Amino acid sequence: MANRKYYHRNHSKSSSKNRLESRIETLKDLSEQQLSLTLLDLGLSEGTVKLLSGSGILTAADLVIRTEKDMYKVQGLNKRNLAEIKEALKAKGMTLYVLPETESGEDGAKSEAPKPANQPSADKKKPERQTPESKSEQGNGSTREEHVTKFGLADRREQKQPPKQQSRAARPERPVKVPEPLPTELWRKVLKGGKWGFSDGLKIVIPPMYDEVFSFKEGLASVEIDGKCGYIDSENNVVIPLEYDLAMSFSEGLAMVARGEKCGYINKQNEVVIGFDYDAASPFEGGEAKVKKDGKWSTITPDGTLVKI
Repeated sequence: MANRKYYHRNHSKSSSKNRLESRIETLKDLSEQQLSLTLLDLGLSEGTVKLLSGSGILTAADLVIRTEKDMYKVQGLNKRNLAEIKEALKAKGMTLYVLPETESGEDGAKSEAPKPANQPSADKKKPERQTPESKSEQGNGSTREEHVTKFGLADRREQKQPPKQQSRAARPERPVKVPEPLPTELWRKVLKGGKWGFSDGLKIVIPPMYDEVFSFKEGLASVEIDGKCGYIDSENNVVIPLEYDLAMSFSEGLAMVARGEKCGYINKQNEVVIGFDYDAASPFEGGEAKVKKDGKWSTITPDGTLVKI
């Protein structure tokens, strides 16, 4: 497992070391078998595996010491990749690292500096400048609620925050030039004007026109426009209409899709093979997938047979 350094403003090197040690301490609660699971053992899709391995994340142990915020630092990783990772870990009895309340700085909290002797008293302190958001919160007497998630994904209604500008040292390397077009499943996502498309490594083959795209798998790719998802082929033909609230990549001929709060599985003819009865689900691998219902996980086969874990 690669060592990773964490830097925090207004914190000493010793406190940074203590925070890292506290993360490593969580590994003691997990078995060696769990920690040694590879990304493929976790059942992650090829696209997600490629993103993680490119950042030196190779095993479950590399994942469980990282927070959700850490994961978004992986170049190219999006909400759907994160949802897939969280569900894969959960199916193996693990989770991403959750910051304790006392660990400030890591989640953006600022430590309070000592007050200078000549600082004006509190009654003379200038009032804080209010933003439109803070005014609205004060008007209805409520505090900002913790963001609700669906299937491990951020609510689509939340306003997307612009990515923070990376330092020169942290910026990823440019994609390696290729001598010939890449195969479809290795096509690269391209972003232009806030929209996503695909490049075969030499030229743009699907114009940037989607709010989100997922890597091609088994000849089809999940795409999203205005919060609705469907599937296109390599010629940019819509094969399955954009009618789902969530659509994961195809695996073994089936894809997990969601309508409202429930998810199920469809085939490439857009026929519902497994009904929308589950709260969460993972891609099929080796003839089975993991599904969650009423707080309990089970293994399911393509014919709908359930075996409780």
